[in-house]
Amino acid sequence: MSNKFANLYKESSNIREVMAGPWNDIRIDTLEAGATLTLESEELEHSLFVLSGTATVTNSDGNDFAVAENSAVALPAHGRIDITCTSDTVQLLHIEMRLDA
Repeated sequence: MSNKFANLYKESSNIREVMAGPWNDIRIDTLEAGATLTLESEELEHSLFVLSGTATVTNSDGNDFAVAENSAVALPAHGRIDITCTSDTVQLLHIEMRLDA
């Protein structure tokens, strides 16, 4: 039995040592009120799961989408989004997968 595990609360999570496949990273991102996280998918695809709080996701077409706890967002290849925290904080489970795999 392996004692390897991914620690989502540290940089880097070591997910590539634990899991096979195109994993790049898995972590918890926390944004404070008004803060924005910009993601682009040129070498990585991104999946985000809202663990707590609320945010607005703006896609590259300028469309806004509200997300809250238990919501998920996927950003496929060649996409771009801005995630802006609309509550005191928002916590996101952020998964990155390599496109070159």
